[in-house]
Amino acid sequence: MTGVLGALLAIPGAVFAGFGLYLVILAAASALVHRDGAIALGRPRNRLLVIVPAHNEEQLVSRCVASLFAQSYPRTLYRVVVIADNCSDSTAAIAAGSGAEVMIRTEPDARGKGRALRWALDQLLGSPDQPDAVVVVDADSVADHHLLTELEAAMGRGESVVQADYTVLTDELSSRRTQLVAAGFLLFHRVRFSGRARLGMCANLVGNGMLFSRATLEAHPWSAFTGVEDLEYSIDLRLAGVRIGFAPAAHVSGPGSATRAGEFRQRLRWEGGRFHVMRNRLWSIVRAAGARRDPRLLDAAIDLATPPLGLLSMATGAGFIAVSAATIARIAPVWALIPWLVALAAIPAFVLIGLHAARAPRSVWIAVATGPLYLAWKLATYMSLLRGFDPNRWDRSERRDTSAPRRVDIAGVPIDAVDMAQAISRLQAAIGGGRLFQVLTVNLDFLVRAQSDPGLMRIFRRTDLNLADGAPVVWLARMLGVEMHGRVAGADLVPALIRELAHSGARLFLLGGEDGVAAAAGARLGELYPGIVVAGTYEPPRAAVEEMNNAEIVTRIAEARADVLLVALGHPKQERWIDLHRDQLSTVSVAIGVGCVLDLIAGRSRRAPRWMQAVGLEWFYRLAREPRRLLGRYVTDAAWLVLISARVLRGRLAGGDRVAEPV
Repeated sequence: MTGVLGALLAIPGAVFAGFGLYLVILAAASALVHRDGAIALGRPRNRLLVIVPAHNEEQLVSRCVASLFAQSYPRTLYRVVVIADNCSDSTAAIAAGSGAEVMIRTEPDARGKGRALRWALDQLLGSPDQPDAVVVVDADSVADHHLLTELEAAMGRGESVVQADYTVLTDELSSRRTQLVAAGFLLFHRVRFSGRARLGMCANLVGNGMLFSRATLEAHPWSAFTGVEDLEYSIDLRLAGVRIGFAPAAHVSGPGSATRAGEFRQRLRWEGGRFHVMRNRLWSIVRAAGARRDPRLLDAAIDLATPPLGLLSMATGAGFIAVSAATIARIAPVWALIPWLVALAAIPAFVLIGLHAARAPRSVWIAVATGPLYLAWKLATYMSLLRGFDPNRWDRSERRDTSAPRRVDIAGVPIDAVDMAQAISRLQAAIGGGRLFQVLTVNLDFLVRAQSDPGLMRIFRRTDLNLADGAPVVWLARMLGVEMHGRVAGADLVPALIRELAHSGARLFLLGGEDGVAAAAGARLGELYPGIVVAGTYEPPRAAVEEMNNAEIVTRIAEARADVLLVALGHPKQERWIDLHRDQLSTVSVAIGVGCVLDLIAGRSRRAPRWMQAVGLEWFYRLAREPRRLLGRYVTDAAWLVLISARVLRGRLAGGDRVAEPV
């Protein structure tokens, strides 16, 4: 009897171990895929139609369109068409203003991406100007510079349907929850699909960064209209014998949901939809595999039946505990634990090998350490699914408002509550705006200096965008009750901005630094971002702001026709210089005081390790490297921080407003 019970307990463990080992094999195969650059590409020859389905995406659609117009693919060989699907905002107007063609769909009783795609494809594929292939990119996404080139190259190798590598937009300061979602995308998309490609198996569609040949769409019209239309259409194609290829060097990235509630609904739709498809389509795939004796369909069934990693982890853990209890009670043999132990070992092995293969950033590795808390959150998702799931329900991911970020006053200095993406969006919008847009990257020392310098305070109060560069600034804002998504450090902002502007031919001027650092930084930026134009560099002699050769400096900048001016004269000198000459810098759209950023770009200085940046300890790293220069300043700043923090807490406890008065 004990042996029978042991077998019954071991069987589900063996099933879970099989799923775990399947994932480990894919991760190991993925590690063999090289992604050190674009593959050898032939000359593009196919005409592409890029469709961008959009419902109320006025905040992000211009960014998406800009990334599509910045492609390395020949501009004459592709069109960009935005489908404004039942929009009640300015999506259509903004998309048209960004240069895209726009089709407006108004069928409120038939909402959803799948229906919008079918509506657009029926019209566009029947037009005289027929493309050779169609590419679908979500309106909230950013397309890598080589997305179309890499997708078309895969088509040139014989693939009629191709899925790009789809990841989540993050930076080192993104929340742990966002980093965990990013880890999930890396494992589920990049690792599984690249591993399958390495083993000669096909991928699945994931709804973003998809290419279809015209012949495929004509032979198999889009017919999936639920919340997981991409998975349904994948199954339709695989049953029809159509292979879905994977292009690991074609990248597209999209944001996570802005709120925890929005992410919960998004996760409910994805995982509930997958269970819905598995329940309704799995056995039909198995029957077709048996009837046709087709191992590719058997592979499709196994892949569909593989549980999500979170559910597999929780089920394996619960099963192991139950079987362990049975063996301790001596009602089951010890050998019944073996498959459960294999399953338990396989899951972390898949994660570790997979993240290594995906070249996950260190911030993602740190976030994975909080995985057990994330599993508890996902448990709520699965419990909700037990109450039922509507596969036809459509939810739009929530967005943060990028048009009017909230400001909070910290000791008289206004701080904009924006994240990196919002900051970059505002700076891009300022280019060519006809006026100078001054950016301030505020750390704790900025706040302290402003308390005793009224002139500096006036400058800080009239700058256009004040970013929370220092971790204490973020802490104070949060103490005041304002949601801050993390630091926006100048050392991160500058390369991120230049990366975004590189494809537009923006002109850059570097002012400041010593011993040739400006020229070295300019040369380095030219190597990293070939599209950017470093129009000029200049290192003025040391002097007070009023005693500098300012007329010559202004003339150099004007002759360079600079769009973006980076001033590295040190704080607060650089902020004073920009403010004093803003009316004379007629060509400049964006001016930023960047401190030591040019030294970092040129390789003359090093930043703190990323884990220290992520937890707000970059100041400690700098202090350890330059104690004589920084110790006195940091002691003064820390004392002020204690005083202002106490005042803020007193005000909050007394029910006061959310503004910290100057001290």
